[in-house]
Amino acid sequence: MTKRSPAGLAAVIALAGAGLLGLLIQAVGQPANHPQIEVAHSAVSRLESGDEPAAVVPGGVVDISRSNEMFLIVTDAEGKVLASSASVGGATVVPPPGVFDYVRKNGEDRVTWQPADGVRSWIVVDSFHNGFVIAGRSPTAVEQNVYLLLLWGSFAALGLALVLAIPVVLRFL
Repeated sequence: MTKRSPAGLAAVIALAGAGLLGLLIQAVGQPANHPQIEVAHSAVSRLESGDEPAAVVPGGVVDISRSNEMFLIVTDAEGKVLASSASVGGATVVPPPGVFDYVRKNGEDRVTWQPADGVRSWIVVDSFHNGFVIAGRSPTAVEQNVYLLLLWGSFAALGLALVLAIPVVLRFL
């Protein structure tokens, strides 16, 4: 019978904790994108059926630096805005070109976008035959804090697992 190391057991527990925190991050992150996914897919469907970009974008403009309301942006294939319900301080904004490049290759992207300092939005970018649809919303302070807490907690648990595993690994060298 082999003797188990307390440090090894602690490393396994810390690693399992990091894995659970990672799953919690996914559990928090997926619902955060849920409304944007539905809005983006609906807009793409309408655009593919012949609706004009202005017809699929809701009326009114959301200043995403001050509101966590849903917004929708429709661009052409080059990323030029055709219709938008999003602005930052009155200026129309679009994600960087790399997001559109990714969507061209992969069909969809779900990212956290920072259109201005201190402004974050959870967006879903989808393509249609003539361009792109960006559906998004800014997280509430509580959502953002919970997500960051889970993220940093998983990093801490991974770091702890690494530190605790060092003596176990050194025993076998």
